[in-house]
Amino acid sequence: MKKISILFVILIASISVVNAFDYTYFPTATTDDFLATKVNPAALGFGNASGVGYLHSFQDKQMQKNWALFLNFKDFGYCYEKMDSTELHTLSDGFKLMKNVYLGTDYVWKPAGFWKGDWGLYMLSRPWDFLSIAGSWRNISNDNESYTIGMGLRPIRVKGRFCYKITLTCDVIYANDEWRKPIAGIQTQFLDGIHLNGHYDFENEGISLGVGFDISHFKTGAQYSDKSKSGMVYGNISKKRYHSFLTHEKQNKFYNYKLSGEVYDIRPSQKFGPFEIVSSSGNTMEEIIEKVETLKNDDRIQGIVFQSGNLSAGLAKFQELQDAFIDFNSTGKKIVYYYDYITNSNYVFASSIADKIYLNPGGVLDLRGISASIPYIKGLLDTLGIDVIRFQSHTYKNAANMFTETHMTDAEREMYEDLLSELYAQMVLMISEGREMTDEQVRTAIDNGPYLLAERALEAGLVDGLLYRDQIEDTLKALYGDVEVTRQYKIPEYRVDWCDDPTAKIAVIYAIGNIHSGESTPGKSIGDKTYMEAIEQARKDPSIKGIILRINSGGGSSLASENIYREVLLCKQGENAKPVVSSFSNVAASGGYYIACPSDKIFAEPTSITGSIGVIAAVPNLTRLFEKIHINWDTVKEGRNADFASISRPMNDEEKKMIRESISAEYKDFVGKVAKSRDMTYEEIDAIGKGRVWTGTRGLEFGLIDAYGGMKEAIDEIKKLANIEKDVELVTFPKKKSVFSIEVGMETSGIKLNDLPKEIRILVEKIQESTFYREERILYLMPYIMPDILE
Repeated sequence: MKKISILFVILIASISVVNAFDYTYFPTATTDDFLATKVNPAALGFGNASGVGYLHSFQDKQMQKNWALFLNFKDFGYCYEKMDSTELHTLSDGFKLMKNVYLGTDYVWKPAGFWKGDWGLYMLSRPWDFLSIAGSWRNISNDNESYTIGMGLRPIRVKGRFCYKITLTCDVIYANDEWRKPIAGIQTQFLDGIHLNGHYDFENEGISLGVGFDISHFKTGAQYSDKSKSGMVYGNISKKRYHSFLTHEKQNKFYNYKLSGEVYDIRPSQKFGPFEIVSSSGNTMEEIIEKVETLKNDDRIQGIVFQSGNLSAGLAKFQELQDAFIDFNSTGKKIVYYYDYITNSNYVFASSIADKIYLNPGGVLDLRGISASIPYIKGLLDTLGIDVIRFQSHTYKNAANMFTETHMTDAEREMYEDLLSELYAQMVLMISEGREMTDEQVRTAIDNGPYLLAERALEAGLVDGLLYRDQIEDTLKALYGDVEVTRQYKIPEYRVDWCDDPTAKIAVIYAIGNIHSGESTPGKSIGDKTYMEAIEQARKDPSIKGIILRINSGGGSSLASENIYREVLLCKQGENAKPVVSSFSNVAASGGYYIACPSDKIFAEPTSITGSIGVIAAVPNLTRLFEKIHINWDTVKEGRNADFASISRPMNDEEKKMIRESISAEYKDFVGKVAKSRDMTYEEIDAIGKGRVWTGTRGLEFGLIDAYGGMKEAIDEIKKLANIEKDVELVTFPKKKSVFSIEVGMETSGIKLNDLPKEIRILVEKIQESTFYREERILYLMPYIMPDILE
């Protein structure tokens, strides 16, 4: 380190700079660090430029009053240049237009003339790791415009990849109405962190030499021109870590993973004109799994420690995450949990993956099993004078029972008992395998919960110790040696390769929420118009090799479900045919299953909720309410059924018959389509249909799904079906139409829905759900299941 510092001082003392900041000696096609803001802003989109930089010029071994300051962010850059009495400001922007192609622009102005500045346009293309091509068009807004065409070439190939150790460059400039002779150069980095370069300007017959050093996040260097006896020195602190033999990172770290809040399949968002407001709270499944994979491959990380973060995910999502964490654990890395308070499902998840679980001595382990609590408001509706006429294909299809019954029916109880029994068995299995306990021990421990006293949880063998937060690091050191707890799990590396690896594109369409007609609310509801367009776009896009439907829906409108089903079916025929694979999240039942059944393969977790093959309708009658509040209705009509199913009068027998016939026909159609899609008989599907809700375990047994798994297995299956051998790129459909996407925390002050008691929350959610369907009466909708089962 001292030798390098001395060398740098000698270098500064021996360099002279004449014209301030001659950027022509920084090649247009290969400069992608902090200097990209001035050399080629398109390179800002490549991702290496973030950080702070400084340039200073010298001449005749004297420091000049010429300097420049660079402030670069992800895709934006700013440069302030001070040259004697002249000042210049530059704003630059670069972005990725498509794979390996980047565009950029800049605007340069003097302090006294912002509106008289100059625009520039820039391009960078890196189609292969051995080739980089660039172009610039400067001073567009005045008569002194100039053009530059540049190229970088890496001729050496090592271990199947072109190496950055030697790069040849060439730039040709058009200025003053003529093409200048080229500037050719060579850049070397034989030892990581030490750069040597040389350039020859055929126009001026001058040579430029340069040297640079990288140490961790710091870069310093100088450029010298023999023709002008001038040069410049620079320094840069980068957000990314440079490759250097001098950089050394301590090993044996535990990553402090602050994971909590909602776990989404896709973040919910809301459109406001050209803006899309995206929730930044919580985490997505993809984000968590990618992060765990990164931690697994980081040699510095020995383990993960979680501290008091409860997730709202659902058993099926937990099982999918469990696979990722077990894969992490299989490398010998450790997982440790510490909690002040741990919820029911979070303990099930933690116990299935953790090497150690610790609880605060004053903490609570809220392990209690699962339950389903359903409100019945027929008595309330009777009091108000509201009657709801329920139509159902079978007694198990009971989504409307809360409006038409005073208590749980025998069919409901039978279905819920079977469902809870399956889910409970999975909970017991996850705990018993993770904690190395017998099923009987686990069931006894659950029956003795919740553990309001931490000592009881320790005595039951559910946790490994009681300690305070400040004791965590010492405990880890006692267990695993001289470890360090860190929040920085992966330092972004300065990218030295040029080309993104070739990939095949797979469309991912997230179907989250209730199914209804019209436009979707991303991450919250499934509008048939939005999803039909998304599937059609993916189907007709020749770059898309397959489609994954990620479904978390209990169904909804039968018409909307039919429209989406049709678009999925079209993917299996015609010139645009391509494979479709469905991945079930927590729920894919009734209409949620209907839209998935044409898929080539269906994956679900053992605790995913599926089935509910059946049809319901509910028609309210407010006659008695209107009488109570003294509202009278008179009707004039042409056509016997012009006021069909009016809420202002009781339904007649003919109207009831028409709805029953419609439900019967819809059910037969539902069963027939599932039978055809699953290559089963009508009788086989009917036997497991009738509105019954099943877990993924029973769904696999009955043939409703093909295998256990989540998105990983769905991607592997698509690759197999589409004969894809290279890596894949997941492309979300529908593609965003908003010009601006803004991430904001959705947390607000005051009372939120999740803060309400669960008994109140279910009523609010059920009322909200009913607004999706408007005048639609025929629904493919699963029974309401209290979140205790799924959260």
